[in-house]
Amino acid sequence: MSDQLLTNEGAERALLGSVVRAGAELRVQMVAEIREEWFSSEVRMLVWREMRELINKSLPWNEQILEDSLRAHVPLETSARIAQELANLVPTADMWKTLVKTVHGYYIRRRGVQACLTAAQKFSDLKAPAEDALEAAESELFALHANTEGAGMRHISEALKEAYDSIQESISNRGYVVGGLPTGFTDIDRSYIKGMRPGQVIMICAPPGGGKTVMKMKMAWNRAAGCGDYDEHERALKLGMERGMHLNYQPCEVGVYTLEMPDVALAERLLITLSNIELARMQQGQIARGEKEKLAAADVAIKQSRLHMDYVPGISIQDLRVKARYAVMRHNLKLITIDYAQLITSSSKAAQSNRTQEMVDVSKGLKLLAQECNVPVIVCAQPKQETWGQRAGLNAMAETAQLAKDADLVIMLGFWDQLKGKNGFSNEEKSAVGGSAFDSDDEQEPDDPRVWAYADIVKNRHGPNTNGRPPIKLRWERDFFDFVSTNSKLYDPTGREMQK
Repeated sequence: MSDQLLTNEGAERALLGSVVRAGAELRVQMVAEIREEWFSSEVRMLVWREMRELINKSLPWNEQILEDSLRAHVPLETSARIAQELANLVPTADMWKTLVKTVHGYYIRRRGVQACLTAAQKFSDLKAPAEDALEAAESELFALHANTEGAGMRHISEALKEAYDSIQESISNRGYVVGGLPTGFTDIDRSYIKGMRPGQVIMICAPPGGGKTVMKMKMAWNRAAGCGDYDEHERALKLGMERGMHLNYQPCEVGVYTLEMPDVALAERLLITLSNIELARMQQGQIARGEKEKLAAADVAIKQSRLHMDYVPGISIQDLRVKARYAVMRHNLKLITIDYAQLITSSSKAAQSNRTQEMVDVSKGLKLLAQECNVPVIVCAQPKQETWGQRAGLNAMAETAQLAKDADLVIMLGFWDQLKGKNGFSNEEKSAVGGSAFDSDDEQEPDDPRVWAYADIVKNRHGPNTNGRPPIKLRWERDFFDFVSTNSKLYDPTGREMQK
């Protein structure tokens, strides 16, 4: 199909003419919505680029100033003709919104045809795997739909302004997680105060039975139901409803992809957590009348939450990216969790006989998934078997070493009573975290369902970690599949707040 059939030169010229006729405030709005690559000719791209620079300088300008700006790039006669034509093309800027939709629509058509032609070439190459061609074609079309292409290189002052604005936002919202989604765990949110942001990968690592699924589901539930362990969380929810502040604390749509446990088993765990009824008694039907009411209340709470689940055993990272992209579009997901990384496969040819390459594909695919879907992704993983029962760092990663490199936050889980000897902490170091009677094994009843656990933040690109410091102490209600923070205040102006 000819490119001329997919070009509306009249709409493009009229849109540029609307910019000339627009006022100062409207021009700023136009700069935020119009993109240079939408125009089909180099001349109109040049004109828009010069207009955008004049607008960004916040100086008044007209067609004469535009003509002077264009003289550095085109002959005098051409610049005068372009400026005069745009000035007389439209009487007002009232139709600019309609013109933007028209120009953008033709741009999408041109890009769509180009993507289809490229896909046809890939599908025609019989030497390349058909799955790779399908993945490339689907990714290109999704990128076009989601409009996720970068805006190109920019001056550092623009990035500096965003960084400074972020600092100012933190100052004005001191005591709350700013911008990103909070996890709901007090001390994790204190270290990850910027929250879980779009495109980030959060990794939860623990041995089998170490609680990684419990923590992942607790984080997912906190965001789907708007829950948290600290006092500021409730205040943030109240301010969000009354004044529209701290909206990142409000419930949002969360997607759970599980490769290990069926979604029915995860739903059963949620019922146990919210109703505080042990699994054994629930399965045996030994439930009192009052507990039936708690079970019914938990059932209602789960139904009213914004939690979505998908049981996908043995899925490949390529298929998982496709499913996640469509789930984000269909359900407007703001957070995705995956359990767990070692169960994901790769369908690429290089990974067929190489487990290391397969996990590299999985790691890169998970990072691309977070960036394509523009949501944070929580993924569970297991460390090397030699490090089970020890306080280990990033060196505990084996197959998932690449994932630990790509992740923005890595949390290692373990039991508190394992922090002994050369691989753990001394009693003095442990008392720096809690220092309470709960640390004594002698004072804890043998059948006490509370198991003290710890969370080590071994990597944090956006805040402090616990390397060389006492870890975060958590109470693990093992009969109820629940982690609970031992600190009830997120913000401590004195710096003396201790975990209880």
